[in-house]
Amino acid sequence: MDTPRVLFVDDEISVLSSLRRGLRPYCRDWELRFCQSPTEALSVLAEFEPWVIVTDKRMPEMDGADLLRRVCDESPEVIRVMLSGYISEEVIFEVADVAHILIPKPIEMDTLSQLLRRAICLRSLPVSQDLRRQLGALESIPVLPQVYRELSDYLKSDNVNVDEIGRIISQDPAILAKIIQLANSPYLGFTGPASDIHSAVMRLGFEIIKNVVLCHGVFRQCPAIDETQRNQLLQRSMMLALLSRQLSIACGCSKQEVEKSFTLGLLHNVGALLTCTGSIRFVPDHRQRQPTEEDVAGAYLLALWEFENDFVQALIYQNVPSEAEHITPLMCRLYVVKLACETKARGGSLLDEASGLDRSMLQSQGILDKVLLWIDEFDNSELKRDES
Repeated sequence: MDTPRVLFVDDEISVLSSLRRGLRPYCRDWELRFCQSPTEALSVLAEFEPWVIVTDKRMPEMDGADLLRRVCDESPEVIRVMLSGYISEEVIFEVADVAHILIPKPIEMDTLSQLLRRAICLRSLPVSQDLRRQLGALESIPVLPQVYRELSDYLKSDNVNVDEIGRIISQDPAILAKIIQLANSPYLGFTGPASDIHSAVMRLGFEIIKNVVLCHGVFRQCPAIDETQRNQLLQRSMMLALLSRQLSIACGCSKQEVEKSFTLGLLHNVGALLTCTGSIRFVPDHRQRQPTEEDVAGAYLLALWEFENDFVQALIYQNVPSEAEHITPLMCRLYVVKLACETKARGGSLLDEASGLDRSMLQSQGILDKVLLWIDEFDNSELKRDES
């Protein structure tokens, strides 16, 4: 495997020296290069071929955002990271089209090394060079919605108050209505109604609430997608999320695993955002045992949004989990739910021997018997599509 290469750019020698000393214990196996000006960085770009470039925002010769635009034009496959001492909504808006990752200053070295490792993980995704360059050259990358970021930050505090969560969510009436609707979904098995945000939060839990906010906020960022397409994508996401939750409960999963399955179901088709907007030209791949480029692009977005690697890998291999280097129950459950829906829509059942269900793989994960019981219940249920 190639050695990870990171290029740092800052006009202050003291900052570069601090980075060189501070990162040495964390990045012993990486090749690091330090440039004191954007001109110097551009002059070594083609020769050094960095995986990641990290630049300061404010420099006298050239603004960091302008430097990253040049890097995007010349080497779009490079992961672009911006350091800034002041991060406002204006700064976020200014660099959203050129920076994959925005990091506030000052920053601890262990935190920076973790962020660099996340950036390098993007390089390890099974992405063709053509798709990698297209992803890197995107003029607008879907970002984490403001309400989601505010909610995530609040949930990290020591004393979380349900009323404050309700206040944050209520800033977006459309998401507020969707959460209350979800809390009353028959898939969740509750008998009494949830008529306000307080009862909806108590019923759904913080993680589910947070990721519903993420899903709806992300899909609404793409004006190129018409309302019908958007509703279809959201409808599909919500249905698979609810069914994934059902299957996880049937498999005896922990509360945390149930929530992870719900979240993965919500975001399983996020790569479609790039298809529907025409941002990416996916090359059809008719090989049966390979991840689709759309799924890989969706995983790329999850990695940018700092999702854990098990989410990223599960999204990549959601249709072909047996091809993953490390098969996990999380990706297997999404695989089962998707295949069950597709098979039922054709009038069949996964219980049929010819259905294509990979029973040996499920057996190796210790979930086959519980999956078959769930499929039997699913086959006898009404497949509803009105949850979004």
